[in-house]
Amino acid sequence: MICGLAACSPKSENTETQSTAVENDKEILFIGTYTLKEGHVDGKGEGVYVYEMDKATGEITYVSTAEGVISPSYLAVHPNGEWVYAVNEFNGGNDEFATVTALNYDAQTKSLSFLSESGTLGQYPCHVSIDNSGNFVMAANYVGGSVLLYPIAEDGAVTESSSYRKHEGGSDHPRQEAAHAHQIVQYPGKDWVFAVDLGANKVYEYKLDTLSMTLDAVAEHDMIPKASGPRHMAFHPQKPFAYLLNELIGTVEVFPLSDEARFDRSIQVISTMAVGDDRLAHSAAIKVHPSGKFLYVTNRNDVNDIVSYAIAEDGTLSETGRSSTQGLIPRDFGIDPSGKFLLVANQNSDSIITFRINAETGALEETGFVAEVPTPVCVKFLNGE
Repeated sequence: MICGLAACSPKSENTETQSTAVENDKEILFIGTYTLKEGHVDGKGEGVYVYEMDKATGEITYVSTAEGVISPSYLAVHPNGEWVYAVNEFNGGNDEFATVTALNYDAQTKSLSFLSESGTLGQYPCHVSIDNSGNFVMAANYVGGSVLLYPIAEDGAVTESSSYRKHEGGSDHPRQEAAHAHQIVQYPGKDWVFAVDLGANKVYEYKLDTLSMTLDAVAEHDMIPKASGPRHMAFHPQKPFAYLLNELIGTVEVFPLSDEARFDRSIQVISTMAVGDDRLAHSAAIKVHPSGKFLYVTNRNDVNDIVSYAIAEDGTLSETGRSSTQGLIPRDFGIDPSGKFLLVANQNSDSIITFRINAETGALEETGFVAEVPTPVCVKFLNGE
């Protein structure tokens, strides 16, 4: 049937409305992977993967791949939703240093394209984040024990680093023969930047000077005991608390943060392991639920579980449950912006598992949704943290 423009307009508008509704039912997420075979992993990934998550069910479906990005293990998404940054976790090859890669996200095609890359002055960088202003990228080198600051160009590209800080220290533990920076992140609303160093067994504190574009040393906070192996931290979204995950001994420490004191005194230390379980935890990822009511931690190797904690008014934790991650080596996980779903990345079983989060208790409920993704490491939502 042929119709005039006036007659067709309502149908066209209805089609557009239906299309928008479909888009609103989906949440975009990015998955970082290992692409190289290394001593600790048989990388099978092809780059950074783009997926869609059904907001009602939590099921994720493949959309596209940014190929050729070497082992983009950890990702950071810019608040503008247009730029994605990845650390390339390898030794740097003949160039001696590894890199940070900047990618552009096209919302129309739901694909990523290369923008730029810059050297990290170290090897095996394992964490990347964006500062509060959205003007800088920060990266941590595991090998070399250093952290860097990169100004972001107007088009989203990463330029050469403007500030470089080298860590020193270690202990008798085999994993602490030298400094190994594992995370760098800025506290919301402040100029405080914290670098968590597993090898040096410290949390390094810096002040981000946006005018001079430098990370200025403030303090070095020693963690006790020596073999704690601090790996990652997460902040409470409403209250001044930091939750520090110690990989080597499988504990979470709760630290109050204030203008006067930061990481000087923990108010609680709680195990990530069940009572009586003497296996090594190899704890990996830690995240606070957007509501601020729950905290989650993964344990790897022989354990392969995710532990749920309730957060009390005073910031302290109480374990409420633990769930199998239904796979091997849950290196990281992501919580969707609505707080309804938790997606865990099982690195050595090539899978992303979707759990539904009980809004009242924080308990993880199986959905039955499993996505096959080669050696996944990091899960980041476009509109997430």
